[in-house]
Amino acid sequence: MNCRNCNLPVAKNDLDCPSCGLTTAKTRADLQRIDPAMTNGLAWALIAVGLLGVVFVIANSSTNWQSNLDFVAPAALLLVGGATLISTRRKK
Repeated sequence: MNCRNCNLPVAKNDLDCPSCGLTTAKTRADLQRIDPAMTNGLAWALIAVGLLGVVFVIANSSTNWQSNLDFVAPAALLLVGGATLISTRRKK
């Protein structure tokens, strides 16, 4: 695909021309498309933060303030990250 303004090649997932900055989207659907590489990266980031949270909670389990509810937030991050990763894999 080429830019309408400067006629330079633009990648399929780019919404703006890297040279002149003009928006390459022609329709509302073009503006709402999702970059699968970015979605996979976010999913893996959520999983990594969830795992770090679980490790942190386990490392602090010997303290007096530790509660089993401390696992809720890391578990939620793991679930959301896993669900996002699975949904992007199914769309391919």
